[in-house]
Amino acid sequence: MNKGVPLDAWGWTSFFSQQHEEIDRSTIPARVITTSRSSVSIIANDAVHSIPLRAAPKLKRMPAVGDWLLCQPSSLEPTHQLIRKNVLRRRRSGSDHRAQDMLANFEQIMLITSANRDFNESRLERGLVLVEQSGVKALVLLTKVDLATDLQEFRERLEAIPSMPPVIELDAREPASAQALAGYLHFGETTALVGSSGVGKSTLVNSLLGSTRQSTQAIREQDARGRHTTTQRELIALPSGAIIVDNPGVRELGVLNASNAVASVFEDIESLARACRFSDCEHQSEPDCKVQISLQAGELSRRRFDNYLKLRQEARSVSTY
Repeated sequence: MNKGVPLDAWGWTSFFSQQHEEIDRSTIPARVITTSRSSVSIIANDAVHSIPLRAAPKLKRMPAVGDWLLCQPSSLEPTHQLIRKNVLRRRRSGSDHRAQDMLANFEQIMLITSANRDFNESRLERGLVLVEQSGVKALVLLTKVDLATDLQEFRERLEAIPSMPPVIELDAREPASAQALAGYLHFGETTALVGSSGVGKSTLVNSLLGSTRQSTQAIREQDARGRHTTTQRELIALPSGAIIVDNPGVRELGVLNASNAVASVFEDIESLARACRFSDCEHQSEPDCKVQISLQAGELSRRRFDNYLKLRQEARSVSTY
């Protein structure tokens, strides 16, 4: 398979090749590039093929972008779905608590936020919970720095978030942005771009590619929010050999089954909680509550604490598929 492009260029590793050997060596590995309700697009034999889901009755679950499938050589009928290395999964927004698989088999998440009125620390913390749950590398991109009237304000707000991953400031329209990220995008590794509409994800993709592939739109002046330009997730191969996934803009990243991840991202609050007089302290009006003492002293921000409580409650909810 892939006589012109080696499998490892699309993220094939020994983790998957071992499964291939054990299941059926006569099949062809294929990676899912995009999905829709009725079909999946796969890369196989150096070409992209659209496979109707009705032609894949042997698959036990709906494939996600990034999944590896084993297909019959002649018909390309998917017969097996390989075990995932990891999955970026979120709880659907609103009252729909079903889980949504956003991406499978990736090495890094870039959380993208912009230096304008759309900047939101609580949304970043939600993203960090997803990163922690996925067990991958993280990078925060601060875009639209060329338009910021007080860039230092955004720097300080980012620095105030404990355990913040490395932060790269850039103007996504400039070719120099690709150079700034070169050390973080590696051959055969998949990176997910996550952020709300209007932060510059599609613009950044175009800069990384060196050509206009993704359409872009201006943000709304009244609130700095963007309009959706990316409508589906897609694996995109960069000239460097790295793989990126431009996700549609997501304003609400609902978390699920992520109590440990929330505890890790908010370790500063968890550490205070362990010092409370009562082990079951709810950090409201109990005596000798170290969390409340820290809040009253201004050492812990009310915004971060409220977000911690909200995410902790969401993380305890068990979503269905």
